[in-house]
Amino acid sequence: MPENPGHTGEFAIRPATPYHPAMSNPRRHSNMQPLFRLSFLFAALILALLASGCSSTKIKESWEASDINEPPAKRILLVAMIKDPVTRRYFEQHFVEEGRKKGIDLVPSSDYSPHATDQDEKQEIIKLVKKTGVDGVLLAQIKGVDKEYKNVPSRLDWYPDVFPSMTFYNYYFTSYRAIYRPSYIGSDNYFKMHFRYFSVHSEKMLWAGNTITKNPRSVAGTIEQIADEVLSDLSSSSLVKAKGFIARKLGQGDES
Repeated sequence: MPENPGHTGEFAIRPATPYHPAMSNPRRHSNMQPLFRLSFLFAALILALLASGCSSTKIKESWEASDINEPPAKRILLVAMIKDPVTRRYFEQHFVEEGRKKGIDLVPSSDYSPHATDQDEKQEIIKLVKKTGVDGVLLAQIKGVDKEYKNVPSRLDWYPDVFPSMTFYNYYFTSYRAIYRPSYIGSDNYFKMHFRYFSVHSEKMLWAGNTITKNPRSVAGTIEQIADEVLSDLSSSSLVKAKGFIARKLGQGDES
């Protein structure tokens, strides 16, 4: 997935003008300091993640309810529980795009309710669910980063690479520099997220999955990997009606 223009390696891409949820919703002005602290922490978190090597994502644990008695969902509301509105929109839009590739109709909550603080009361989230007309809700939560340190021992490999014309001194210094690998302390970063899927009809949690990404390198690429793992596992559980979005997009109607 291509990176956004001007992307600097953070989820929290800053708008051109100063912006804060309190501007449009004065009654939540008291949330200003916590939101700023969370945004700063999240930015630092992503910068730390992007400093490492190869990236790989997997679902570490998953669970599915055993008493499911309802048809697969055709339309799912995606709610990223991130307070910073720009960060939240960026995550949801990229996640929804991956769902579109799989034929899964995901609705980004940020399109209807730009600020996470707009959903801090039960009636507000009920109103959002009814407005979007969804069958299920998928919650995404960032759970932080674990850093693991490791000692990589030194190595001294040997192979006869001397040429007839090479003198002892040249061979010695060339071989030493090329072959000897000193020991060092390395580290791996593990970015963790939790996903929970709820039925709108029964209001029960029907599926849960925890993802872990080792050494994320690009933000958009990491979201793509996470979305691929989560949506593949979720759709394989028969809780989601795949290709529903594509069918409506082409005007073919929903499959029976």
